[in-house]
Amino acid sequence: MIRRLKDLCALPVRLLIAAAWALLLSQCGDGDLSSDGAHWQPPANSELPPAFDASAHAVPAYARAWRMPPGFLGFPDRWNERVREFIKRRIEQLEEELSNEEGAIGDASPDARQTTRLLFLREELDRLQSRRSMGDYLVFLTENELPPDLEWQSGADQPELGDPGAIKGGVLRLALPRSFPNTLRVFGPNSNNSTRRYLYDDIELPLVRIHPSTGALIPGTADRWAVSPGGRTIYFHIDPAARFSNGDPLTTRDFISSLFLRTSAYSAEPFYADYYMGSISRIAVYSDHILAITLPSPKPYAPFYAGSIPSACTRFFAEFGPDFVTRYQWRPVPTTGGYAVNPDLLAMGSSLTLSRVKNWWAAKRRYTRYSCNVDHIRYSFIAELSKQRELFRIGELDAISARDADFWYEGLEIPPVHLGYIQRVRFENEWPRNCFGFHLNCSAAPFDDINTRLGFHHALNVQAVINTLFRGDFKRGGTYFAGFGAFSDTSIRAHPYDPQKARAFFAAAGFTEEGPDGILHKPDGTRLQIIVSSRVDPSYAAAMSILREDAARCGLDLTLDQMDDTVFYIRVKNKQYTACLFSWGFSPPVPDASQFFLSRYAFDAHGAPLRGTNNITATASPELDRAILAAQSATTTEQAIAAQHAVQRCIADTASWVPGWSSGFWRFAQWRWLRWPKTKDTFFCPPLYFDPLDSHLYWIDPRIKRNTLRARARRECFPEQELDIPLPTHRTATP
Repeated sequence: MIRRLKDLCALPVRLLIAAAWALLLSQCGDGDLSSDGAHWQPPANSELPPAFDASAHAVPAYARAWRMPPGFLGFPDRWNERVREFIKRRIEQLEEELSNEEGAIGDASPDARQTTRLLFLREELDRLQSRRSMGDYLVFLTENELPPDLEWQSGADQPELGDPGAIKGGVLRLALPRSFPNTLRVFGPNSNNSTRRYLYDDIELPLVRIHPSTGALIPGTADRWAVSPGGRTIYFHIDPAARFSNGDPLTTRDFISSLFLRTSAYSAEPFYADYYMGSISRIAVYSDHILAITLPSPKPYAPFYAGSIPSACTRFFAEFGPDFVTRYQWRPVPTTGGYAVNPDLLAMGSSLTLSRVKNWWAAKRRYTRYSCNVDHIRYSFIAELSKQRELFRIGELDAISARDADFWYEGLEIPPVHLGYIQRVRFENEWPRNCFGFHLNCSAAPFDDINTRLGFHHALNVQAVINTLFRGDFKRGGTYFAGFGAFSDTSIRAHPYDPQKARAFFAAAGFTEEGPDGILHKPDGTRLQIIVSSRVDPSYAAAMSILREDAARCGLDLTLDQMDDTVFYIRVKNKQYTACLFSWGFSPPVPDASQFFLSRYAFDAHGAPLRGTNNITATASPELDRAILAAQSATTTEQAIAAQHAVQRCIADTASWVPGWSSGFWRFAQWRWLRWPKTKDTFFCPPLYFDPLDSHLYWIDPRIKRNTLRARARRECFPEQELDIPLPTHRTATP
């Protein structure tokens, strides 16, 4: 194992060695529970190096007192220079591209593509020139330099969350149908795994939050915030009581530490440099508890987006360096939320346990005082669904997902349900839907012809899949961005299954001949066969068997090609597919189509498909480009709603995506001792959650648990219950 050598950061050769070790050790299945791993404790804050040297007289006193992770000394100057160079190079590139584009047009009138290209180049050039005029990206000021006319908001007028009758204590036992994560780091290689949200993302408190019932902004770790008159700069005052789970106070230092750590080459995380430089124009620190974030442009929910910058417990990263990836592989990261990974209850390869933070700083605070009620949340990693369901049936798990129709209708026809020990729950929510459906590669035949794409839309009998496979419970969407409330254009509808229209569009694309098997082909013999790629999933195979039969009536031959998740994802990102069953995951409050549909992410300057971008359909539409630009420029909610609707209509016009199936609910089963709020303001769970367990508003009632276990031992029963929790506007049931 690599030893601690404080001078490593100055030696590139050793950095390469550390990277090699990181790659090697990341493949190991065994975790490190030693005092150097999960049980490691950081040194005292006084043992960290000073943030600034003695000559930094221009830096305010509060910042000169900071102690920071190794390597930070000189970082503000290095980062500011890095941003200056980035802006300078990018402006030069844009000016050259703009000159070349205008030269190519000459005295002629630009076509639609050229007009859109010029529009984007000038827009980005103006934005970067404005950023350059602001000066340094990272600055340290004093409270005396705060604008005098700030109007501070506290978000204290929203309905309370949770139930005052919630009982603290107990252990919630859950299972995750996936393998054990290969790191506990929150950033760096392999950290963006499917488990991270349970351990960190759903636990951390950002600077400000969105109220899950009203959609208004409420405090997070900031107790108040203010927006500049221009709407671009948001000032945050961090609650002096805010603490990490290890007891360290949260201050502005921790946000600057995060900037340093996440953009360092040692973190091997290129995303964050792009995030900080692309999403934020300036960070100004005014004191240990006040900082301001300037966005590139005004936008609705600006405090939420500015307040999403991550913090990092500075003292925890006292050993940051070239071997960060391996040294911190199994060290649970301190959080600002009510739970943290408990190293004493960590069973490598099988289970992780979150424990409620002792003396949590927000335990008596409005909006959080009735949350995080159970003492421990234990996640067991059980890939086999049958094993999960058996453990739940015998009472070894407290709740289990039941979205699968077979499990919901037949799998839960078991004695513990009939005897009232287990309750079935259907929870309607307003969470943004995944854009699940058929993504079509517009960069290659046959989908480079919109007529083929439109024919494909009409040739898929998706409703038959919903009726047959999902018992009619799921719905077929229309817009790419569903579930965003007013920002979603619900008037957009999917094209219906229609063999006559499908054949007409296929004929317009040149598929005019019909073979003996009924499949269409072009006069040159090109057969109308579409290979649909997907990850391995039995439900996809079952759906495709239904779709294939109905597609054949339209003259289309459908073939399914399933593959390993990693291989599938790489092929999709590289546009090495014809059609694929795929979805992106979205979060509130406002959709952003830019990375998925801007033409700049579809083709390079030579017209070749760009590999590795999120525009996986290679959509290149001038009208859509302009609509996306208008959405990015919207400064009010009303403008943003209208612009987002226009974007979604343009996406539908490209026919590059065929809507699949989705649900407007979450279904699960629970043992009856798992309880939920029943108050005027929080009925069961606010609707802005995908899975209600994410809310942490539940609790375990020990008396009900004792009575239930006693009744089970005596074969006594309770009334059978199925809880149907509708959206608040039409609530009709009680838990």
